[in-house]
Amino acid sequence: MNRPPAATGAPPTRERIDLWHGSLEHAQWAELQHFLSDEERRRAERFVFERDARRFVVSHAVLRTLLGRAAGISPYEVAFRAEHGLKPVLKASRDEPIHFSLSRSEELVMIGLASHPLGVRRDRQNKEIDTEALAGLVLSRCEQEELRRLKPADRKTAFLRCWTQKEAYLKATGQGLQGLPSAIEAWFGQGKGAGLKSIGGDSHAAARWFVDTVMPREGYIGAVAIRGRRRQVALAEFDTFSLPTKA
Repeated sequence: MNRPPAATGAPPTRERIDLWHGSLEHAQWAELQHFLSDEERRRAERFVFERDARRFVVSHAVLRTLLGRAAGISPYEVAFRAEHGLKPVLKASRDEPIHFSLSRSEELVMIGLASHPLGVRRDRQNKEIDTEALAGLVLSRCEQEELRRLKPADRKTAFLRCWTQKEAYLKATGQGLQGLPSAIEAWFGQGKGAGLKSIGGDSHAAARWFVDTVMPREGYIGAVAIRGRRRQVALAEFDTFSLPTKA
């Protein structure tokens, strides 16, 4: 069972992953740019569509707010350094760094905070996708056979559940979409728990990872991956309208 984070300003622990989700719809999104670094503002300006700029600005304002609270610093003091395959990590005067992962899916964002490198991914369940075509690209042969054994009405949800777990793992390792998802096998389908079955055919390698699925909001499915033992997954909603529009 997912539980809310112990405290809004508490850092994640070795036993807990904090997952926050929130809406990216914000009428005053342009006034949240004071949270961003100069580089992030330049990135926001490069978006062709206002919708994409808005989603970027709001999600990064939330990220900096959460990281600042977890580290006990102002969001304007949040700075990053590259670590673990060039994955960014929060620079802070702590014994242990705070690692994070951010995933946007249309108008929702999910952000994970942990004491070790992690990956999070979320997706909308009713999105239009060609499950059969994508299955040949991202699923192993065994997974494709499992998918075909399911009722047609259950296949898209099962596919997204499998794919989000794989992508969360690839993000945690720093590979992202450069990795080969078909070389990773995840548990999925009716009556199956979450987690990885094998990585490159190695079940022992998969057992070294904790992967779990979450339902952050009705109509969405998400996944989180982190190397090591099972952890408590603490899930809560962030009110993006609580963000101040002025510094």
